[in-house]
Amino acid sequence: MIPRTWTVSKSGWRNSASLDVMNILIVGTGSIGRRHFRNLHALGFRKLAVVRSKHRMDGPQREFFAKYRPRVFYDLATALAERSDAMVVSNPTSLHVRTARVAIRAGAHVFIEKPISHSRSGVAELLREARRRKLIVYMGYHFRHHPLLKAAKRLLDAGKLGKLHSARFITGEYLPGWHPWEDYRKGYAARRDLGGGVVLTQSHDLDLISWFFGKPRLVAADVRSSGALGIPVDDIAVITFATPRCPVVVSHLDYLSRPPVKEFTISGSRGRLEWDYQGNFLRLVLANGKARTMKLPTGFKRNDMYVAEIKDFIRCIRQGRKPETDGQAGAAVLEIALGAMDARR
Repeated sequence: MIPRTWTVSKSGWRNSASLDVMNILIVGTGSIGRRHFRNLHALGFRKLAVVRSKHRMDGPQREFFAKYRPRVFYDLATALAERSDAMVVSNPTSLHVRTARVAIRAGAHVFIEKPISHSRSGVAELLREARRRKLIVYMGYHFRHHPLLKAAKRLLDAGKLGKLHSARFITGEYLPGWHPWEDYRKGYAARRDLGGGVVLTQSHDLDLISWFFGKPRLVAADVRSSGALGIPVDDIAVITFATPRCPVVVSHLDYLSRPPVKEFTISGSRGRLEWDYQGNFLRLVLANGKARTMKLPTGFKRNDMYVAEIKDFIRCIRQGRKPETDGQAGAAVLEIALGAMDARR
């Protein structure tokens, strides 16, 4: 029996009885790398391989390798010698640009987990080389695929709030609780040398702000390490922006909040828009007090966003289409994040 797989037509995804022929390489087998592998496998892709830097594994990695038994490389050049069509870059942030440039030079399209990098070094060169070779650089900002955030974008674009005047975004989650099976102080999110820190690691909100309101201009930033977690990177930040569509936008990010919080409030002359990720709702409150609450579709799971973005990446490759979250979008978010971090000094 031939496994059911997915292929792409101009109308979208459809079932196919033929095995997918794309060679896809996943670099990094941490939690996000394993997630992308599982999603690609579930979509029917079988020519999958992984690259990892060490032989030692934690418990979740041992379970993953026992179940999927992927082809494993410990050297990127050797893996790319087998002519990969696409690569998923999911290693530590500080290695993203170097890894992606090797892939681009080998002729592979690239999906890069956010953020694109921890510094400006090499980013422009990476994007120029990709354009010259006509290869796609896709950024993994999966919240753009959240149904309620897509609805919020539609409401904003339709002018339902009238003239916007302010917005506040809050994202906070206790870092030691992310991966309880490992020492959080050794993970990339807590290490400066690997590109960690809350501003870079939690840059989803910076991407959403750009998506909703246009290119932000930094007004003020307070980015610091509270000392509460004993890590040498920023674990709390409050950043204020002015944007083309909304004059005052504040982003609060932290590694400290228990329980986790992820929400925003956007206010305008005709009302306000409230989103609560944990509460699973988007609420439009009009100036007259009338409210409309939108809930997530039945059966929606967090992983659906990751599946949607990897499907979109494959569509872009096959249709020769520029992604909405392309390398330029990733570079723009990086510039915002670095600007905020520079402002603290």
